[in-house]
Amino acid sequence: MKRPPLQPVKGPRNETERQALAVRASYVGSTEHKEERWWGGLPGAPYSKNGIPTRPKKQKTTICPLVKEDDRDRATTWVQEAIVKGQYEFTEGDQDFPKHIWHEADEKYWFGFCTNPAAGQYKGWPVEKDEYNAYYS
Repeated sequence: MKRPPLQPVKGPRNETERQALAVRASYVGSTEHKEERWWGGLPGAPYSKNGIPTRPKKQKTTICPLVKEDDRDRATTWVQEAIVKGQYEFTEGDQDFPKHIWHEADEKYWFGFCTNPAAGQYKGWPVEKDEYNAYYS
């Protein structure tokens, strides 16, 4: 008997399916990556005693500079482009939308995380180029 693949083949399989999925996706942002007032309200990035953004027992926190309404629209375009280009990886637990996406824009590298897998809502933050290349290229 053939061994099943470690990660199931899931999600859109061609460009038409990716485009249909992408138009439903959006960027909503997250307070934990903001250090100034943003369209979602007050900032909430946690800082260590040394003044460094941190989230204990989680990945390194980076500050997302997207705080204006125009930024949200631009980031929604990035989320949609990432899905159309197939810059994601579906895993077994994903619903309609992939949990992780990645995109390069404005000479920066971005990681996106799906916060609402039924509605396709994402938060995202910049990552270092070497981290981006190691995981997402």
